[in-house]
Amino acid sequence: MADGTNTTAETEATDESAEATEETQANETEADGPISPEEAARMRAALAKANKQAEHWRLKAKAADDAQLSEIDKAKRDAAEASQELARIQRDNLLKTVALAEGVPANWVNRLVGDTEEELVADARAILADLKKPKKPEPDASQGARQTAKTSGWDTGKAEAQKRFGSK
Repeated sequence: MADGTNTTAETEATDESAEATEETQANETEADGPISPEEAARMRAALAKANKQAEHWRLKAKAADDAQLSEIDKAKRDAAEASQELARIQRDNLLKTVALAEGVPANWVNRLVGDTEEELVADARAILADLKKPKKPEPDASQGARQTAKTSGWDTGKAEAQKRFGSK
């Protein structure tokens, strides 16, 4: 407060933030090494609890916002949410349709770029052309060892002996 006195709620909030800071610092020092399976399970449970609480508070905040909105505003908001969901579903459907028609592998579908079907088809064909390129380059005949006249092992040994010991 402005006069320097704290209310009970402000004190509790300060205490909770101090505890959260201490817990975060403790978790940061623990994060340096590997964690045990029990610790991982505890962390998953804590995360699930936090997510559940966050969803609860999101619903409460939405309910509070709904209380302030008129029925028309609620309907407008719901319609906007529904149209966004419809646009997302239509986009996903178009991506999958083009990918299936062009033969794009399933794990490459999300890499397609374009707003229209024609753009998506062109991108799918470009991806497929890149995927079908040979993985290894063809050997270049102008590089590497050259083939010379073949000599037998006997001839090579004889030539080496003559070099070392002279010819007789």
